[in-house]
Amino acid sequence: MLTDELLLAWWRLARLPGLGNVSLAEIRQRLGDPSRLLNASLQQLTACGIRPDAAQQWLDNPHPDAGFKRLQQWRQQPGCGALLAGFDPYPQALLATRDAPTILYYRGGIDALESPAVAMVGSRNPTPYAAEWAKNCSRELAQQGITIVSGLALGIDGAAHSGAVESGRTIAVLGCGADVIYPRRHARLFDAILASGGLILSEFPPGTAAQAKHFPSRNRIVSGLSLGVVVVEAAIKSGSLITARQAAEQGREVFALPGAVNNPLSRGCHHLIKDGAVLVECANDILQELGLPEPGFEPASSQSQIQSDLFAAPGRQNSQKSQHSQSSNRVAVNALISHIDFSATSIDVIAIRSQLPVHELMPQLLELELQGWLQQVPGGYCRLR
Repeated sequence: MLTDELLLAWWRLARLPGLGNVSLAEIRQRLGDPSRLLNASLQQLTACGIRPDAAQQWLDNPHPDAGFKRLQQWRQQPGCGALLAGFDPYPQALLATRDAPTILYYRGGIDALESPAVAMVGSRNPTPYAAEWAKNCSRELAQQGITIVSGLALGIDGAAHSGAVESGRTIAVLGCGADVIYPRRHARLFDAILASGGLILSEFPPGTAAQAKHFPSRNRIVSGLSLGVVVVEAAIKSGSLITARQAAEQGREVFALPGAVNNPLSRGCHHLIKDGAVLVECANDILQELGLPEPGFEPASSQSQIQSDLFAAPGRQNSQKSQHSQSSNRVAVNALISHIDFSATSIDVIAIRSQLPVHELMPQLLELELQGWLQQVPGGYCRLR
């Protein structure tokens, strides 16, 4: 259980000089259990890579500051709270990324994190064609139990959220505090997301104003929460392409909607397609590529357990009741190969298709690679025969 004492310990650690998200993730890994931070000695802290002076500073000042007191007040509000990396219900897909935020602040339906998610991003000034496509596609995906993730920006973000709230749930990841509506034009949409059971999420403490430098950081969370990222109209130099690049680095599938060749906003998508992104025309294209159930198949409620199992760390899985032993989960070589494409297939996609946890899947992929069945490539694995 996440206590104020444990949250305070990581809050204070995250504010030590020289420690960023990557360093904090490495510290969590070395500790094994985030709770061990509470009783860590100076020697243990320095063994985790913390400078001795910073570690001593952390040990000498165990009291909450004004910022943490505001966090406590935030957690007392209905529907508001904070997530600590390594503690449920922190999203496992995001936790698996290299620079996952140590603390996430939320408002709304936290169970929106349990369903498989697809991100949708794109231009802030889209054509009517792109905006309508984004809204319709998001609505159809949400109908199948897919949570739509985006950034609440004007344009494609807003269209994606709007479509999702009509038939399901959506997560808005902000570049400001979870209590700050930005842009103000989306105040009604903000309320609609919450009213439909959706979630407002941010790595920035409540009250933090929107700043330009926050948005590239926000984008990695959008992709990190998702199995794949759909880019709908984007210029060559745009934040959407940055998100697509981050998605590829995280092993996520990248989708792109083609457009008119004379439309500058289509060039980013066409560039992605040339680089290997999946050309997408409809929601079913996305479902098929990710190996997710199409209309008329498996209900969305069972998908939340699949996602939780796939991204769970080995230690966490051992502590949970499992319906099947590792031996019953093991997939025969020919069956596992069938889940891998002749183009780059991300680990997440292979895990979803095979329904194997990542920590069980990796040794089998290595064995198949040694046998010459597949090759590791940027973005995942590629089938050779």
